[in-house]
Amino acid sequence: MVTRAFTRRRFVGAVAAASGAAIAAPYVRTSHAAGSLAVGFWDHWVPKANDELTALCREWAAKEKVELKIDYITSQGNKNLMTIAAESLARTGHDLLAFPTWQPADKANLLEPVDDLMKTLLAANGPVAPLIEYLARPSGTWIAVPTAYGSQIKGPCARIDLLKQHAHLDVTRMYPAGAAPDKEL
Repeated sequence: MVTRAFTRRRFVGAVAAASGAAIAAPYVRTSHAAGSLAVGFWDHWVPKANDELTALCREWAAKEKVELKIDYITSQGNKNLMTIAAESLARTGHDLLAFPTWQPADKANLLEPVDDLMKTLLAANGPVAPLIEYLARPSGTWIAVPTAYGSQIKGPCARIDLLKQHAHLDVTRMYPAGAAPDKEL
């Protein structure tokens, strides 16, 4: 009988796929999947954000027949940073921890490379921004799977009509869709 081992790597790949970089080929449910996993996520300040992430993780766990324990760790008082440091020193704790943007490189020597997962995610979704790669791939090895959840990398957001009305900037003329930016503007 062939059994399919449950690993942290399978969970990281599935969560990464579900939370930010939707992969077209979902993980396949088998009767041989089993195990337990303890994860620690950042306790998001946006109402219902934790509920949404929990729902995604529970859906995955049900398909994979995995017992999942989720802890949401606050960043108030740097509790999430203290948890990462304590579990790193103890070499025990959660199977998976969500690290703040700058933290993976600090613990790179303690993290297992995830080059194989990133190869799949990059093939499906294209390259990440250079800053993201710098933070998650020090020394040429991916040590973290980037995600938008809790990230400090925010895309710009503005009302084009208000920029035009109050700042006299026509963003649609400056950056026309499908054409090169208008360098004069």
